[in-house]
Amino acid sequence: MQVVVVDQKCLTPNSDLKTVYYLRLESADAATPLQYEPGDWLTVAVKNPTPLIKRLLARLNLDGDETIELRRAGRVSSQQALSEYLEITQLNPAILSKVQRQYSLGDWADRQAMIDFAYGKDILDLLDLFPNLAKQGIEFLQLLAPLAPRYYSIASACLADKGDTEIAILYRAVHYQTNGRERFGVASNYLAQLKAGDILEVEVKANPTFKLPEQSATPIMMIGAGTGLAPFIGFMQQRAWQQQQGENVGLSWLFFGEVSKQDHCLFCEQLEAWQQQGVLQASLAFSRDQKEKIYVQHRLLEQASSVWQLLEQGAHLYICGNQNVMAEEVKNALLQIIVEQGQKAPDEAQDYWQQLRKERRLQLDVY
Repeated sequence: MQVVVVDQKCLTPNSDLKTVYYLRLESADAATPLQYEPGDWLTVAVKNPTPLIKRLLARLNLDGDETIELRRAGRVSSQQALSEYLEITQLNPAILSKVQRQYSLGDWADRQAMIDFAYGKDILDLLDLFPNLAKQGIEFLQLLAPLAPRYYSIASACLADKGDTEIAILYRAVHYQTNGRERFGVASNYLAQLKAGDILEVEVKANPTFKLPEQSATPIMMIGAGTGLAPFIGFMQQRAWQQQQGENVGLSWLFFGEVSKQDHCLFCEQLEAWQQQGVLQASLAFSRDQKEKIYVQHRLLEQASSVWQLLEQGAHLYICGNQNVMAEEVKNALLQIIVEQGQKAPDEAQDYWQQLRKERRLQLDVY
């Protein structure tokens, strides 16, 4: 599906720590409405960074015009293969396994060793570490994995007053330096260069395990940090619209964490407007705005009694963000609340957690 860029706004223009964008898109064909629900994903077909492509071509002694047969793309030039079809910005265990098996390079004992080795590295790093691989020239490209589309939580709702033609995502531009070289996130680097009117290839992917309750009167609690706010923007657009239509809308409570209020309060004005309308209650945590660091899990614990009461009243709970840090800390905080407020033993709290999952009252979109 083709979409057109409506506009793109940097939400953190004064930040030295991170650059977050809100990208609005619309269907390239007005006669083809976009169909999605809050909580769904948008996949984006991306292209690799040009500087990295040029360095790889030079390292492999290729000029870009040589052709190669790829299983998913057919016969394409080496330039096109590296740009559109092959994964070059990250390593994965499958590539290392091929290198070890076919060329007897690397001393990785198992898959975990390969995962550890691959962390933070790209294909150019692999050629730097194993120069003999570059001698394979264009045949080296057959080792590489296909370039997969990137998934983004949709940060909008499909509302009638938009004509069902608009969709938006929230993303952070990944840019860092390591081993003396600049690194760019393949998707975020591509998206950050887009301007109004540009065409983008996308696809809507349903996310059946991250959905608003069927009844708008059901209370919800939304927990996220950083760009984990994305699906909750769609949730709140939907609930605000339902309220405007005269529906009975239950409490919507957002627990959101970021670095600082001044430079990183994503959608602050909109969140405030929803609070003024009575459609949202927000508990915000800005980790660096005070001497002691406060994160979203601390806000949950501060509201432990109310959180427990809502859970007992049938509220649905949503968690979106980093699974290794934020989501794990949030889970620990919620288990503590279940133990202390629900007067349950730790194993009973785990059972309660699993029951929430089973009833689909606890839904996660973590990455």
